[in-house]
Amino acid sequence: MAIEHHYDVGADFYRLWLDTAMVYSCGLWDGPLDDDLEAAQQAKLAWHASAAGVGAGTKVLDVGCGWGANLRYLTEQRRAAHVTGLTLSSDQAASVAPAETTAIRLEDWRDHRPDGPYDAIISIGAFEHFARQDLDDAARSGVYAHFFDLCARWLVPGGGMSLQTIAYEDFDPSAGAVSSFFTEEIFPESSLPRLGQIISAAETRFRLVAYRSDGAQYSQTLKLWQRRLEASADEATEMVGRDTYRRYLRYLRVSRAMFDRRICTLYRFGFERRPDALVDGSAPAGA
Repeated sequence: MAIEHHYDVGADFYRLWLDTAMVYSCGLWDGPLDDDLEAAQQAKLAWHASAAGVGAGTKVLDVGCGWGANLRYLTEQRRAAHVTGLTLSSDQAASVAPAETTAIRLEDWRDHRPDGPYDAIISIGAFEHFARQDLDDAARSGVYAHFFDLCARWLVPGGGMSLQTIAYEDFDPSAGAVSSFFTEEIFPESSLPRLGQIISAAETRFRLVAYRSDGAQYSQTLKLWQRRLEASADEATEMVGRDTYRRYLRYLRVSRAMFDRRICTLYRFGFERRPDALVDGSAPAGA
């Protein structure tokens, strides 16, 4: 499976260079881009919780929950009543301890069948994996529209949703080949969206209520990850082997260059489900 190709090299390896909460996505800085990765990751989780409207007693879905940092944040800091996390990585799923207020499912979002409606949905760093490279623009847009359609059905009327994704900025994938290093070595079976595709896919079901373009912040995040990984070179090499260590180091360096050159960027969105989103009259799943 493509996701496991990237993530299932062992949580201990990622623990060497991620923050202590194991958040594997772009941090958020409201001020200068300093070296405080821990604070930037917590600020990112806080932004998404606020954008999605997570508060005490809410029921939340986390699509692409990683090693569970957001699940813990939402239940401990925002007092959500229950958070369900979806992941395609067996290593990530096994890393989250069972709890009454959280549940993690080794499950694709297309296969998700909730027990009842959610008050909020958060998806951080998963959207870029939804469509494959071999799909044309129309097919990719169809995948994105299907995702927003399902989210609208899962949410209560007026429910909130936040989304964070890498996207192409000054690059048209239909006009040139994407680096084989990314498509074969790092993220097989994945394709980045473009801003227009995201907005078009969402607008019939959701209002856009918050938006940030933070490509420079992902470049900073990658710089800090690279610095931490290089500082643990010996331990990382012993843990996963020299080839895997060098592959990840190259991935961090090349990714940073892509953000610096504005080939890609990082978008954060806050959405609100339109009251009339389900024009066919169907109720949210589980309602």
